[in-house]
Amino acid sequence: MQEPGCFHCNQKLLSVFALLATLALIGSVDNSFYAAALLLPLWYILYRPVSRLEILSFALASLFFILQDYSMGRSGGSAFKQRDILLMPWYELFLWGFYYVNMKRFRGDKGNSVVLDRRGIFGLLLTAAFFPLFSWSPRLLLLTTIGSTAILFTLFHDPMDMYCAAYFLGLGFVVEFFGVSHGLWRYPPQPELLGIPYWCATMWLSAGILGRRVLFPLADRLDGYLRHAKHVREVYEPTHGYKPGGI
Repeated sequence: MQEPGCFHCNQKLLSVFALLATLALIGSVDNSFYAAALLLPLWYILYRPVSRLEILSFALASLFFILQDYSMGRSGGSAFKQRDILLMPWYELFLWGFYYVNMKRFRGDKGNSVVLDRRGIFGLLLTAAFFPLFSWSPRLLLLTTIGSTAILFTLFHDPMDMYCAAYFLGLGFVVEFFGVSHGLWRYPPQPELLGIPYWCATMWLSAGILGRRVLFPLADRLDGYLRHAKHVREVYEPTHGYKPGGI
């Protein structure tokens, strides 16, 4: 019999392996469409069984960051080497969804009792506005995002918030260093560390907190609606061959 906690440890190792495999794939496959076509089944194989909550989290995160990436690309705040769709490579459409599923698997079932509230919505709107709005000026972007991240930490600072922020900061450093050093994307000249702008730290910290406080609770709420709708349909749908109006 598997010892308690063993599966959780395996999920941590699996998350690390999944990240390394993902980076290796996008760094070695030149055609971004082929890279995306390989990544999606790879993630499914590695993480199966995949819950509906994870699928919803993946979809919501991907949609949100497609808009953010496109806005950053339009303003010149960042530029991908391959601009195949919406100023980005095909695989970028799905990477942020993967990052959040990766964090969810790594942390396990801890911190799942958070509910979506007005503070989370406020933090999301604030962060979502600042990055595209000020991305034309790296220095202004750094100053404003330091402020927005400080507000997030003021609102959300329990141990699991810190855990998620720290995890995403570490994940972000690995991703950004790999992407910049391999020429997959670049940033305009500005204060940086190893080619990574300082504001990237505030972006990844904010993304980690908002994942716990907004993304996962929102996905959980949608999952609840879907479960309820399925239950209602099963209650009211005719069964055992009965047809309304039949004899």
